[in-house]
Amino acid sequence: MVINNYKKVFLAPNTSDQEIIQKAKKILVENGINENDIQINYNTNELEEGDLFISYDPPDLVVRNVYEKKLSGIIKMKSLEMLRLD
Repeated sequence: MVINNYKKVFLAPNTSDQEIIQKAKKILVENGINENDIQINYNTNELEEGDLFISYDPPDLVVRNVYEKKLSGIIKMKSLEMLRLD
């Protein structure tokens, strides 16, 4: 799957293991995300509509698209893809 048309990309790897983080970035780049656009960030309050939130749920990366941010701060996301980390 090629991922495009995003504003910001938040990667929340839920680990401090640099090897996993580098593998995750590599897979995201292989799927069309510019490496310079990937931020390690867990603060979902900073997300806006059109952003991607990617979390690590072993052994997969779960790619979610933010499709709505309510005035109350609630963020709605839709899962787009699960990418396997090998």
